[in-house]
Amino acid sequence: MVQKVLPQVVGNNLNLTVTKPKHMEMTMTNNNYIKRLFMFFLAVALFAAPGAVFAGVPDGVKKDLLEKGKKVYFKRCVWCHGVEGGGDGPSAERLYTRPRNFIQGTFKIRTTDSGELPMESDLIKTVKNGLQGSAMPAWGEFLSEDEIVAVVNFVKTLVQDRSFDDTEDEEVNNVITGIAADNGKGPLGDAPWAATKGPYHLGVPQEHIDAGKELFIKNKCMECHGGEGRGDGNPTMKDDWGFPIVAANWQECWNFRGARRDPFNPFNVARTISTGLNGSPMPNFREQMTGKERWQVAAFVNSLCPRKKIDPLTNKPVPDFLIQSVYTEGPVVPKIDDPSWQSSYTDHRIVPLSEETIENPMRHYIAMAGQITRGKRNFDPKTDNLWVSSRWSAEENAVYYLVEFDNRFLSTDPEYPDAVAIQWPGQLQDLFGAEKPYFIYGDSKKPVDVWKANFLAKDYNATNPPNEKGYQLDVTVQEFKGNGFDAISEKESEGKVEVVDSIFHQGRVKVMFKRSLTTEGADDVQIPSEQFIPVSFMQWAGWDKEHDEHMAISTWYYTILKPALPASLYYMPPIIAAVFICFQGWLVWMTKRTRKMYDEGKVQRDELPK
Repeated sequence: MVQKVLPQVVGNNLNLTVTKPKHMEMTMTNNNYIKRLFMFFLAVALFAAPGAVFAGVPDGVKKDLLEKGKKVYFKRCVWCHGVEGGGDGPSAERLYTRPRNFIQGTFKIRTTDSGELPMESDLIKTVKNGLQGSAMPAWGEFLSEDEIVAVVNFVKTLVQDRSFDDTEDEEVNNVITGIAADNGKGPLGDAPWAATKGPYHLGVPQEHIDAGKELFIKNKCMECHGGEGRGDGNPTMKDDWGFPIVAANWQECWNFRGARRDPFNPFNVARTISTGLNGSPMPNFREQMTGKERWQVAAFVNSLCPRKKIDPLTNKPVPDFLIQSVYTEGPVVPKIDDPSWQSSYTDHRIVPLSEETIENPMRHYIAMAGQITRGKRNFDPKTDNLWVSSRWSAEENAVYYLVEFDNRFLSTDPEYPDAVAIQWPGQLQDLFGAEKPYFIYGDSKKPVDVWKANFLAKDYNATNPPNEKGYQLDVTVQEFKGNGFDAISEKESEGKVEVVDSIFHQGRVKVMFKRSLTTEGADDVQIPSEQFIPVSFMQWAGWDKEHDEHMAISTWYYTILKPALPASLYYMPPIIAAVFICFQGWLVWMTKRTRKMYDEGKVQRDELPK
């Protein structure tokens, strides 16, 4: 895939002029073969010198497009970026991260060197494909190519501290050639980066991924990105405008800025390492690493992101709308690190399960979004997904749900604890067909049963260095009955829900719920097996002071308690096999007997059945 992307990027961004001596000019004009040979050796030389850079000049403002671009901007863009492009539109206060301030000409996603203006093609791709993990949508779905080019040229005029028109006589480094791939091969040799449609890192020798991890440690990337790359290294960072900013979560590559709607492409990582991100603490590493080393870091980072099928509209993983609870023979082990709970976050259709985990529960991806219907409208939840896996035991008459999510930093304020909740229909038996309560705390006729875990991490501080052992959580469990936003009450009866294990480890929260399948409480959900049961999830980020209706929430999903394998499954196959073998033996015996009788003349041909 890198080979598919690079020719377009290099072709659009690189203006390469070869100056030929006069005595060669006539020869090369008359001999195309020599010219092609010359260009071939030049291309080989480029790849052999990974630190090479080229002079390129960003296009000036196309003034004939400004009127059209202005109309597009004030119809589509002004609400976030503001009238003068200062990133201060009426929606800006609700957005995280903040919209780009164009005035200083500080653009993050570029193929040019740090501090330099982007190529026009960089801006076009940003507008066309959007910026994943932010409020910047992919305008290619709504605007024509002409409109995108026009609005990009208008945006150029909003830059006040420098001018695109003043770069005509300047040399602007295009750094993409420093990480270009040789034709027909991957940037790390014969690794099939382009041919592999699934997990690209599986086509890269492990030695390169290991080398990338060593470079990650050597260059102290964990100081910002955390010990396992979840962006939990530094909570105090700010951008050039003084707004809080966090490092990218490498384990959610679909949220990378500049992923160009192509989240699993390692080129996105290699480009950022080579160019840095203007306006942010992210520098470029072209002086610290060779082109090959930058690709090795990209291979390591790329290997951290779980492979899921991506929805082309949202550019995020397709949610798993059915959560399967695996039947467990005997009691369930209530320990998160027990082998019976270990499974991949990757889609099993892309990467098959190992023999050790094939019987374990899947980790299901649940999409989350801000609650925007009531109270403080939350447009910027700090968590946009959960991972859920489940087991149940007939012997215990209990079900377990392990809920996991990435959260860079946890709260240390008891007034604003972090929290996660599971919501069920309170009167499941009264629902008809696909009927469900309102997905935010139910309604007056259809109540909900909410299991909520509030927690603070023990001995935790967000500025601590990476803790390989993680932090134990001090958890309190609440059970609510909900009949709507204004009718939420904590149950007075003794609680039935437990949190049997929990931990905060390297930017990931893990909480394991347990409850009996049936209870005596009239407001409690009664959980049957072999039936589709609606379920939804809520999450509160305490470090962002989320509470009450200020939260992340999912829509209704379904869960099902998979039945135990029937005993007949163990003894019926051998019986059927024995019967089949006996039948085959009888047919063979009958055939041989008939032929023998025919040969001995005991049966005439005309006596054989017709």
